[in-house]
Amino acid sequence: MKIWATQVFRKLKYHFLFWNGALFFYLFMTGNETFFINYFGLLHVDVVYGNILYLATGITLFFSFIDMFFSDRMMRYSPIRNVVFLRSLLYLALGYTIIFMAANKGIKAIEFLNYKGLLKRVPSFNMDWLRFLVYFYLVCIINSLFKEIYSKIGVGVFFDWFLGRLNKPREEVRIFMFIDMKKSTTIAESIGHKKFSHLVQDVFNDMAMVDNYHGDIYQYLGDGAIVSWDVKKGTKNNNCIKSFFAFLRVIERRSRYYNWKYGEVPAFKAGLHIGKTMVLQVGNVRRDISYNGDTINTTARIESMCNAYKQDLLISGVLYESLDNQDEFSFKEIDKIKLKGKRRGVQIYQVKQKASR
Repeated sequence: MKIWATQVFRKLKYHFLFWNGALFFYLFMTGNETFFINYFGLLHVDVVYGNILYLATGITLFFSFIDMFFSDRMMRYSPIRNVVFLRSLLYLALGYTIIFMAANKGIKAIEFLNYKGLLKRVPSFNMDWLRFLVYFYLVCIINSLFKEIYSKIGVGVFFDWFLGRLNKPREEVRIFMFIDMKKSTTIAESIGHKKFSHLVQDVFNDMAMVDNYHGDIYQYLGDGAIVSWDVKKGTKNNNCIKSFFAFLRVIERRSRYYNWKYGEVPAFKAGLHIGKTMVLQVGNVRRDISYNGDTINTTARIESMCNAYKQDLLISGVLYESLDNQDEFSFKEIDKIKLKGKRRGVQIYQVKQKASR
């Protein structure tokens, strides 16, 4: 429920800011206040700026509903051309509804039940209506593209990318978690590669809950992923560790679904480390955000040791020393691993949840 609420709140915030900007920009460019009316007289004062906020709120709710309706699951099982066509119709329908309402300022909500009466109120098109409808439709498309870019790049680095801060490589201290599915090869052979691909999609959708612990999914790697944290957010309340066990709980709660759909409940292992890394934008034709440095390699090595020590979660000694509260989980130092090209080894700790009293 918390995961769903967080995602809904983020969608609402994004659409509200976007549509306020789009509508204010239209007013600034055209000076046309025709479409910004006090709909149904719900506002106490009929002021254009208040009306824009009013309209933006309505559009925000509409687009948030569309986002939930066109979920990842629906997109997976529906032909993409049908989805695109349906979304386009909804965009045009909403744009025309705004035009209709603007042309009938005194209309009451109850009058929408009278179909014949509405037909008599249909406005005749003019250039202002057409100009607004074209602008609205194009902005709807831009909104969808912008949201996809926002989702692909990730919340944590979006504004750095947007402001051009990543054009020049810079050093950061970050926490990384490599998380991987156990026995993925066996599962893939058992259920087939097509069904396994759907399993991976479901797992990655469930992994979105790391956002509740301020984690950014940096990269998906086959049947695993790399999650990254800012040091302050990752160590506060042990968010980086809590996120892993919270993810396991999500999978456990959905075990009936996984058993029914795939005949298997996936299990996971992870490694965590903290250290300096270089963050930069790479590529020319296809650009991407990249983290480079020993921290990434060390984290991968720690995760790879989970099988050797039969553990679900291993962390480095450096991260252990940086945690906000070391008494919240059960930690035990189990070894010091040596890395290629390094003189000093890295301490690793097993992490387990304490039994609830």
